[in-house]
Amino acid sequence: LNYTVKGIIWYQGENNVNDPAEYRSIFTEMVKDLRTSFGSQIPFYFAQIANYFNYGGKLSSFRQMQLNLLQIINTGMVVTLDIGENYDIHPSNKRDVGNRFALLALSRTYGLKIVDSGPILNKLDFDGKYANLYFKNTGAGLKITDDSKPSFEIAGKNKIYFESDVNVYKNFLQLSSNYVKDPKYVRYAWSGAAKASLFNIEGLPASPFSSEYISAINQ
Repeated sequence: LNYTVKGIIWYQGENNVNDPAEYRSIFTEMVKDLRTSFGSQIPFYFAQIANYFNYGGKLSSFRQMQLNLLQIINTGMVVTLDIGENYDIHPSNKRDVGNRFALLALSRTYGLKIVDSGPILNKLDFDGKYANLYFKNTGAGLKITDDSKPSFEIAGKNKIYFESDVNVYKNFLQLSSNYVKDPKYVRYAWSGAAKASLFNIEGLPASPFSSEYISAINQ
């Protein structure tokens, strides 16, 4: 505690996937405790855990909980959706993880004017059969890298999801499906082995999300 610490980076959570609520609680208390020791506004940057086949279908809700942790002041999150390995719980690509942490620190702690994060869903509205998704951290614009199966799904009030067609604009997406006439919910990359397909033009991936679990979205 006698050392000066500029900020903290954190990559952990694999053993807590079975209980996102417990992890949210202990993570929040840990950040609070470290800030008591090293400064009340010290930046805390963490990694959303990577793909893995054997989380029993619980990874998506855990990642959503991690996304919601950004409500804690002065935090940032590295998304690893595009650099995980489905059959290795500790994927080998540490370079991109470190680079993305560096972008957060250089931007938010040291003040460089750079794009430091991938797209984050910011607002959602519905217009007939269409769902319009608006994002922050879009940088120079949004892009989809796999048009054949872009990992977006759409559902009506029954919450039965279908693959969605996606139209891409600079800072928003428009989803629709012939099987959903009155959409109420959308989600992206909602499985443990989902493939990343949404990025900003700077090459940083969007976080997985489900509108069922994002209380901050305007609907």
